[in-house]
Amino acid sequence: MTAKQTTAAEIDPGCLPAWQTGDLPEPPPFTARGVLQAIGPGVIILGFSIGTGEWLLGPAVTARYGGALLWLATIAILLQLVLNWECARYSLATGEPVFTAYMRCRPGPRFWGVFYFILDAGLLWPTFAAAVATLLASACLSAITGHVGYLADAQNPRDHAVYLGFAYGMMVLCVVLVSFGGKVYNALQKAMYFMVVWILAYLVFVALFLVSPQTWGQVLRGFVQIGHIPRDQELNWALIAGFAAFAGAGGLSNATIGNYLRDKGWGMGQLVGAIPSAVGSQSITLSPVGARFLPTPENLRRWAGWWKIVFVDQVVVWTLGCFLGMLLPALLTVQFVPPGMDFTAAGNQMKLAAIQASAIAAAFPQAQVTFYVLTMLCGFWILFSTQLGVLDHFSRRWTDILWTAGMGRDGTKGGGVKRIYYGIVLLYTVWGAICLHLKQPVAMLLITSVTQGFAMAVCALHTGYINRRFLPAALRPPLWREALLLVCALFYVVTTSLAVAPRVRSLLAPPTARACAPLRYHVTAPNVAGVTVASPTPSWNVPS
Repeated sequence: MTAKQTTAAEIDPGCLPAWQTGDLPEPPPFTARGVLQAIGPGVIILGFSIGTGEWLLGPAVTARYGGALLWLATIAILLQLVLNWECARYSLATGEPVFTAYMRCRPGPRFWGVFYFILDAGLLWPTFAAAVATLLASACLSAITGHVGYLADAQNPRDHAVYLGFAYGMMVLCVVLVSFGGKVYNALQKAMYFMVVWILAYLVFVALFLVSPQTWGQVLRGFVQIGHIPRDQELNWALIAGFAAFAGAGGLSNATIGNYLRDKGWGMGQLVGAIPSAVGSQSITLSPVGARFLPTPENLRRWAGWWKIVFVDQVVVWTLGCFLGMLLPALLTVQFVPPGMDFTAAGNQMKLAAIQASAIAAAFPQAQVTFYVLTMLCGFWILFSTQLGVLDHFSRRWTDILWTAGMGRDGTKGGGVKRIYYGIVLLYTVWGAICLHLKQPVAMLLITSVTQGFAMAVCALHTGYINRRFLPAALRPPLWREALLLVCALFYVVTTSLAVAPRVRSLLAPPTARACAPLRYHVTAPNVAGVTVASPTPSWNVPS
């Protein structure tokens, strides 16, 4: 045996116990029926993706810059596809999510646990809960009053009770949805299938019948005009970096595909188990360590079969779904929203949705209230899928990290993993309920998205390392994919740096320089439908 023919048995397991061994299970038949039954992880990640980059930050960018910067989404989604593939590679081969592999690396799970918690801290602020409640309350109150264009205001005493009722109700619904099905994954997949199909079907209907050919052309060109920068507008790099980070899944969410892949039973995940649901999971357990297989000809044949399933799930479902999810809201924004709208201004977050819904409703004079409510409900489903995804992503990541880093080896039975998962779910939900009574700054979404860009850069580098460190040579990625992981990391380091650099320069500048520095490059024009619009003519706003 040559040095290049390293087997699974000869690989150092790092700082965690060694893997179990076994043969790679047979993949499902590569037929239409077999593939449709097998796919699923891509749908779950897609449901999360549509809400962040595609529905919130994507429209914010297209409202400000038209379709000029949509090429950033093209680069981001394709680079994230490579990252998804490589996270799936490790999980197929071992039945472990990549977070377990990260914990295997030196200096050990305590260091990496703290490190990744810092990277994940931005998701502790439940940004989407308030947005979900606002959209659902707006749809309900509009249906009751017959008022097209009504947008619920959490600060208004008249709306506050309805807003809080829906907010608490949706939080409870999220917990209920992940409590049944035997495996948490099962209920989550069914919920995401329903929401993704509903969302895309409604948006396709609106885009086909209400969006002009000129808008279609402008937006489609934006996806392929790589490197085009609008020269006549101020660039909000925090917004742009956040858009790049969440165009796709974003942050550590891409790496969570391995958790779903294992729980779906792909590859060696069939031998490891899954996170059991609170109800109906008596026979389901989860091993704290993964399982490996020797790269025999038969196992490698099966490996190639599993990669076909990964290709369909990630390219046909997730990647095309992300492009469609980015395209459709961009079309509606360019078609219906006044150019130059400043989404990042306080209070404008949900006005964007209200403007789009009002414009769509106006196209149906005999059913304006109906289409306003339907559009707001579409926005609700989009953001609720994200709220549900964030709850599960965060809880799942930290359940696996705690379970594999020690709690699963300290005499706890396999089913005990559910206590960790639901403990995190309940803590996160209670914290979200508390945050509903605090201010919901739009800046928190931007700050979170910028930090998640850096997290993705780290994740890309770490994933490349663990695939080379812990997989036998026959299962490692080709060099061109490793190179693309480096490009992915570089892309997010650059976009994050462009967002952070002005703030760092401002903090490091002498006090006199900060006092004389312009605070804003543009002034605001008069309100359009209650929304602050950036003036096309820049001017300096200097404090007196």
